[in-house]
Amino acid sequence: MTADLALGTYRCRAIPEAAARAAASGAQWVDTAPNYATGQAQTLLAPALATHPSLNVSTKTGYFTAATGTDAVNAGVLTEDQTAAGHCLAPNYVRWQTRRNRARLGRDRRYPL
Repeated sequence: MTADLALGTYRCRAIPEAAARAAASGAQWVDTAPNYATGQAQTLLAPALATHPSLNVSTKTGYFTAATGTDAVNAGVLTEDQTAAGHCLAPNYVRWQTRRNRARLGRDRRYPL
């Protein structure tokens, strides 16, 4: 077993700087989620991912901020009642959030080599 250096963005206060430093230090992965940094983590991470295209990223689906819940209702993938929990794994929502995650990260779907 080998260990890989990675960056987790949960509670990270300086995501762009941390991601750039992690990439420069040889990190292979960055972990994030659409609800980290009050919903801004993926957007803040995108420039570092664009600068370091070999840096892999993992993100999550399910949990969401109130603003994302509103967007999902407006997109027709959640009802107002479903947003109350702040989490949903309904297939339509998961597909919508996955597409949104990729767009916010500036990444297409890809797998490590």
